[in-house]
Amino acid sequence: MNFFGLFPSSEKKEIVETLQMPTPIHNPIPKKTFYLVSASGMPNYGDDILTRGWINYIKNIYPDAIIYLDAVDPLVASNLYEDVNCVNFLWQLAQALGENGSIEDKFSDHSVLPIRERLMSEIFNNTDSIHLLGGGYINELWAANLRLIELVSYFGKKNNILTYATGLGLQPLSEEKASQICQFIESYFCFDVRDYESYRVLEKFLPGKISFIGDDYFCFPFSDVVSLVEKETPVLRLCLHNEFSEGDENEKLFIEQVEIAISAFIQRFPGSLIRFYEFRPGSDGYFYKRLKQKFPIIEMVFFETIWKHGLQFSTKDYFLSTRFHFQLIASSVGLSGTSFYWSEYYKNKFDSLKYVSDWSFLNLGEEQLDLESFFEIRGPSFLIDFGRVEREKKFLANRLYQSTNLQHLS
Repeated sequence: MNFFGLFPSSEKKEIVETLQMPTPIHNPIPKKTFYLVSASGMPNYGDDILTRGWINYIKNIYPDAIIYLDAVDPLVASNLYEDVNCVNFLWQLAQALGENGSIEDKFSDHSVLPIRERLMSEIFNNTDSIHLLGGGYINELWAANLRLIELVSYFGKKNNILTYATGLGLQPLSEEKASQICQFIESYFCFDVRDYESYRVLEKFLPGKISFIGDDYFCFPFSDVVSLVEKETPVLRLCLHNEFSEGDENEKLFIEQVEIAISAFIQRFPGSLIRFYEFRPGSDGYFYKRLKQKFPIIEMVFFETIWKHGLQFSTKDYFLSTRFHFQLIASSVGLSGTSFYWSEYYKNKFDSLKYVSDWSFLNLGEEQLDLESFFEIRGPSFLIDFGRVEREKKFLANRLYQSTNLQHLS
């Protein structure tokens, strides 16, 4: 250290003084790194609000956390979520492996491993947990997606990472496939499903291992998605699609039922609004265009608007839907309506809501809409199990992410 101010300028001298300064030791708390996997990015509002719910939940607990989201389309997903690293490592790997490819063979020789897989491996070297988020995207309809369960297990064991799955709907799932994936589920810290049929087929092979509570939507504040507003006149709210429609006859029957409901609404409430909600861009617009031709007063509420502003309903409104999460969202503020289904896939999804949602369910082709029942005035109400499911799902979320030491959860 140089000291010149102690002497007159004519007698400046340099004094060299060596000080033994201890080096400060900083032990910052390392940032948590979480790896989430979901069917986000198509987009599909149901899958994406669950993903946003988990991201916000984690950020509230760990504001500095590094979050990776393995999404169907990371480009679209990156426009939906802030401060999240959107990738599609596991999604692409699952599709590349197909039903028969070996993950062990793929990663057996690092010298021939493509850079994509090396980048993936590097991320998992520093990850605290891998979490398969809720939804109905893993089943035998899309058989390659079942590999996601195996991939999460593989990287979890390889890197000593906690692995979770919550709120999954795995139907359709045969006992043969269930027995295959159960060997991977066994290594999960938590494996939670949202419907009884998924629970039943897995519990047979892993008794006591499988959790069955309900959809991940119950993990988060409903007010982040929906609110009730006061309105003097009712609105007819539609959220419809034709996925898995089994032929033109079912589609024709469906259109007829919806048109009957719309005509009756217009007759009962002339001048009232009719709104069509786009949950899946590029898909839901098909029915909107068909209905708009006959009923020009119908207004489309686009995905972007719903994503930014959420949903607003009133207790005077009426609802027709084929979408699982539209029904669940309306039910979360005590409102009821009618859902249509025409496949076992959707029948199972809606069956899983019967104990938390006071809606009518119509099997297209076998049942018809009862207009008197549809327009019956009902106040907001909740089924007994609704509160229980909400409490248990929030407890589950706390258990997975609010431990002070994630490596010692038990």
